Amino acid sequence: MSKNLVIVESPAKAKKINQFLGKDYAVMASVGHVRDLPPKKLGVDVEKDFEPEYTATTRGKKVLKELKAEAKKCENVYLAPDPDREGEAIAWHLYEALKKTVPEENFYRVTYNEITKPAILAAFEHPEKIDMDRVNAQQARRILDRLVGFQGSPVVRKQIRGAQSVGRVQTVALRLVVERENEIENFQPETYFTVGAQVRKQEAPLDPFTVKLARINGEPIGIKERKLLPGAVKTQEQLEGIQQELNNSPLKVSDVITKELTRKARAPFITSTLQQSASGALGFAPARTMGIAQKLYESGLITYMRTDSFNIAQSAQEECRAFIGDSFGAEYLPEKPNFYKSKGAAQEAHEAIRPTDVSVQPGKEGVKLEAAEQKLYKLIWERFVASQMVPARIARRTVEIEAGSENTYLFRATASEIVFPGYMKASGIEAAAD
Repeated sequence: MSKNLVIVESPAKAKKINQFLGKDYAVMASVGHVRDLPPKKLGVDVEKDFEPEYTATTRGKKVLKELKAEAKKCENVYLAPDPDREGEAIAWHLYEALKKTVPEENFYRVTYNEITKPAILAAFEHPEKIDMDRVNAQQARRILDRLVGFQGSPVVRKQIRGAQSVGRVQTVALRLVVERENEIENFQPETYFTVGAQVRKQEAPLDPFTVKLARINGEPIGIKERKLLPGAVKTQEQLEGIQQELNNSPLKVSDVITKELTRKARAPFITSTLQQSASGALGFAPARTMGIAQKLYESGLITYMRTDSFNIAQSAQEECRAFIGDSFGAEYLPEKPNFYKSKGAAQEAHEAIRPTDVSVQPGKEGVKLEAAEQKLYKLIWERFVASQMVPARIARRTVEIEAGSENTYLFRATASEIVFPGYMKASGIEAAAD
């Protein structure tokens, strides 16, 4: 008989963790929330400090029955849902539902950011108690969801034909969409032209290149912040006049500006930046990205994927620095580790999304992955390794060319050359352009 009951959220995670803990532990899954506000009434007493009323969900009733039966056989209960506000709330709901089965002092909360044997064993060596501040934060969000949706939706359905519901988030998002649509409808289009020229040097190399008109008589042309600049070319007649004047005018190099720039690596991924990059680089919708990341997390390949913190465990940072030195050379390693500042409300107990073992390179994961999983793991691995490397050095040369008789036309062309790739050695040259 097992002495300890461990409750996680997903069956896949339960199976993995059970392999690490051994026969003294029974690992079971809650499969998400087991209790919630009642589905057919408000479930919030606004006269008593918004006190919520919780009931077991339809699925939760079956799960709780199984958990209680197992808990009766065990001395201790370890609550191990995900390490975020939602996971903390699930842990608390499990405690509330099971506390009559097991003595209250025998409940423990364990959290971990990665599903690897060292991380799991370390978490169970230092169990904690439920963080009620985090639980209350989740309850506040859930109560607001109910107050807005449950009370507002019937009103909207009566007032607006075809409307279905309102929500704490969806209604605000709808307003943003409507405001942007109003901007689009009220936008007054203005015609403007861009001017360029195909030119080449009079001595080798003779390859042609494009220069773009930047100023007319010192006034900038084009657009900035969706507004035309003072020197903008607005009419066909103006364009034809410029072309006629330039046809009879030599172009002369007026200045060559050479500047070396440094470009720092971007921070390792958090949830929002992972979704953005996976959408741009891989064409994945946010929901698909998170589903794939969940599988990588449960396979033990990456850390927890719902995070807003750029924090990196010191041990992981040290391992990454050692990998960079061995794989790329000492010149790619900064003197001090790179740190990235999270936003003020970030949960710093979390880590950024990173590989659990940086030596597990893309294509050498050791487990069978689908093509989409391999692509996302590669994206996460490259971003993390690059984040711990030195900046790239780029030489940028800008050539300014003047022409014109009646007016002064300033053309510009810019070319860049990588002097030292730095972090791009891991992330790829193309990634530096976005």
